[in-house]
Amino acid sequence: MDVLDRRALTAGTLTALAVIVPVTLLGEIVGAGDEDTNLVFAFLAPVLIGFGAGAYVAARRAVAGPLTNGALAAVTAFVVVQGVGLVRRLAAGEPISLTSIAFAALLAYSCGLVGAVIAMRHRPSPARRRPLG
Repeated sequence: MDVLDRRALTAGTLTALAVIVPVTLLGEIVGAGDEDTNLVFAFLAPVLIGFGAGAYVAARRAVAGPLTNGALAAVTAFVVVQGVGLVRRLAAGEPISLTSIAFAALLAYSCGLVGAVIAMRHRPSPARRRPLG
């Protein structure tokens, strides 16, 4: 059986992006990324929650492999957001830190696993999912 569920991945990725994109844009507007401020930490928690929420949705909808689908949904959302951020930084001539990107990817993956585990704990057992008879 195929573990990846495209519908679950799409729903999870879109859920994560629905949380992360507005928070990230708001952070850019208020200057949370400036080196002179620690405001970036105020926007970090909602972004990490967004990764977890996307993973939760993907894991709940996945027919098989909820951990895989949840973590992959979070990482996919990260790749989309980070890709746009990289293009913006390159266009602005700003430096790019591969170490920071790798660390952020690990955070997204970790939050995805946490969201997927929470979803698995709230899933009905296989015995309760099958109709009797």
